[in-house]
Amino acid sequence: MLWFGLNLVKLDGLKSFWIGMFMLKQITISFIMILGLANLALAKSAETPPVFVETITVQPSPHQAQVSTTGSLISIPGIVVKPEISGRITQIHFKSGDSVPVGAPLIEINTDILKAQLADVQAQLQLTRLQFERFSELYKTHDVSKSDFDKAQADYNSARAKVEDMKAQLRQANIVAPFAGKLGLSQVNLGDYVNAGQNIVNLQSLDPLRVDFSIPELYLSKAAIGQTVLLHTDAYPNETFVGKVEAIESLINQNNRTLNIRASVPNKDGKLLPGGFAEVILQFGSQQQIIKIPQTAVVYTPGSNYVFMVVDGKAVKTPVILGDRDSNNVIIKSGIKVGDVIVTVGQLKIHDGSPVATTGSKN
Repeated sequence: MLWFGLNLVKLDGLKSFWIGMFMLKQITISFIMILGLANLALAKSAETPPVFVETITVQPSPHQAQVSTTGSLISIPGIVVKPEISGRITQIHFKSGDSVPVGAPLIEINTDILKAQLADVQAQLQLTRLQFERFSELYKTHDVSKSDFDKAQADYNSARAKVEDMKAQLRQANIVAPFAGKLGLSQVNLGDYVNAGQNIVNLQSLDPLRVDFSIPELYLSKAAIGQTVLLHTDAYPNETFVGKVEAIESLINQNNRTLNIRASVPNKDGKLLPGGFAEVILQFGSQQQIIKIPQTAVVYTPGSNYVFMVVDGKAVKTPVILGDRDSNNVIIKSGIKVGDVIVTVGQLKIHDGSPVATTGSKN
């Protein structure tokens, strides 16, 4: 009986051993299956489908260094025609808005009184001339004193001066255009009495016009006579007027630290008028080839700025150094070159090394 009991104990121990081995085998198989599934999942994740992005191929762009500012159109010469003497207007020889050549008659002021006064001083001149000639002969023979001779000579010279004065006043009564230009609106009527210095009409030389503008002091070394100036106006938004720098101020404006510049702008069609406002672009140096890309292609970060290049179907994070920018584009100083393909839309969906597919590439 004891032997039989010992045998039963051995059989139970053996059975427990094989049960344990079976369970260990099952656990091992399960573990291997879990590892396989994990590796399969990793393999699938490594085969992430490409992200669709939009790209452009970097191309060289012509670039002109320049500074933008605002300016005022002026006329040189440009005046308000005013009489130098007072009187009643007897003739008006122009119409408002006329273009006139130099020397063209504009208005005449009543000269009746001036002509009478001229006749009077001419008579005085005749009398003093005869008196002077008589005293000259008598002085030669010592029949008149030196003081009497000097007085006769002074009276004669004074009479001549009065005649010239009256002739000058008569010329002033006939107002003519001092230069060729365009007249504005007449401010007088026939028969009006005008005073010396009263406004008659504007006269402006329209071709060429001048534009006065100022640039920051830091551009002093770049400004030069003969540089190209581009003008844009609200009146002609689709036109560009081209001029040349003709004068640069000899000192810096201490109030705002700017340099005043004047440019000449051809205006044969008379589209531009003095007093107008213009956007001015002053160009420096010669045109260069640069790399310029859309601002949307740049990812801006506090530490650095970068773009994503597409190389062999993958996104490559590429740091770039930025230059000047406008409303749409930015100049790239370094980081990419002509011919590179960069992402312009879809940067937020990718990272360095992401597989990408392009929906379209623009040159």
